[in-house]
Amino acid sequence: MKKLWAALGISIVALLGIFFDSQTVQAENLNFSVSATQADNQIDKKITYFDLLVKPDQGQDLTIKIQNTDSQENKYRVSINRAGTNRNGVIDYSTHGVALDKSLNPKLNLESLVPAPTTVKVPANSTKEYTFHLNVPKKSFSGVILGGVRVQKVQDDDNKKSKGVSIVNQYAYVIGLQLQSNQDYVAPNMKLLNVKAKQYNGRNYINAYLQNPKPTIMHDLSIKARVNTKGTKDKILSTTKKMMTMAPNSNFGFPIETNGKTLKSGKYTLILDATAEKGKYHWHFSRDFAVTNKQASKLDKTSVDTHSEPNYFMWIVIAIIVILILLCIIVYLNQRNQKNRRK
Repeated sequence: MKKLWAALGISIVALLGIFFDSQTVQAENLNFSVSATQADNQIDKKITYFDLLVKPDQGQDLTIKIQNTDSQENKYRVSINRAGTNRNGVIDYSTHGVALDKSLNPKLNLESLVPAPTTVKVPANSTKEYTFHLNVPKKSFSGVILGGVRVQKVQDDDNKKSKGVSIVNQYAYVIGLQLQSNQDYVAPNMKLLNVKAKQYNGRNYINAYLQNPKPTIMHDLSIKARVNTKGTKDKILSTTKKMMTMAPNSNFGFPIETNGKTLKSGKYTLILDATAEKGKYHWHFSRDFAVTNKQASKLDKTSVDTHSEPNYFMWIVIAIIVILILLCIIVYLNQRNQKNRRK
């Protein structure tokens, strides 16, 4: 009987191993660091990122240090990216070459003032400096130009190859880069650009596309939004989110999740209230929008919430385990009955 239970345990472990071995997660070793060499025109000497008071049409060289603590030479991709705002309401420096917000003067686009992304080789267990030239705009500008120097290790071809599905956690360092030609305060503003249905990772949302058209960082952003059937107070969806931030001259789609509800075609009204800078600024929007039959049908078909495909393999594994357990119980009861008869 002990052998039977041991065999059962091995079978269950093997089946679970097959089921969960469909993907491999690899954690990249954080074997490098990046720091900034402070410039003479640094506004706040206590912070570790570039916070510069620049003079019109006076370029300057800026330097970062990449320390490679690995036992082999590595390559690092260095890109200087304009700041944007992601769908979580967080300032994002991760992407280069994103389309400009319409409120941003192309001459004040940070990515046009610095070199294109490049690759830097750093020998094993050593530190290397990378210096880039900043072309300051020819004319004085209000507010801030915001971006970041992003450094990420370039993965070797051998590391990219793996059996089955592989997820590699990659890390990057970002050193902020903020430029001002004066320190006059610029108040934030908000505009509602558009409202439409959208899908992310198989889940449906109503997106309210919000814009900060001013060259200033919007802090402490809180949003309360609801979606009603047009012409009624019938609330279909609602959400509240606090402690968000928006980059200067940027926009993002604020998502209102459907929480698994089928998104039906029809006419709706978005009502959205936003506050920033600890409630100092307030904006109220009311906007009608529609979801067409075509949009609703497409979103419904591809939504994981409303049409989850059954996992047949998982059910097969569960069925086999149940059968094995039942067989063991039958054998055990049969052996016990035989022993009782012999007494």
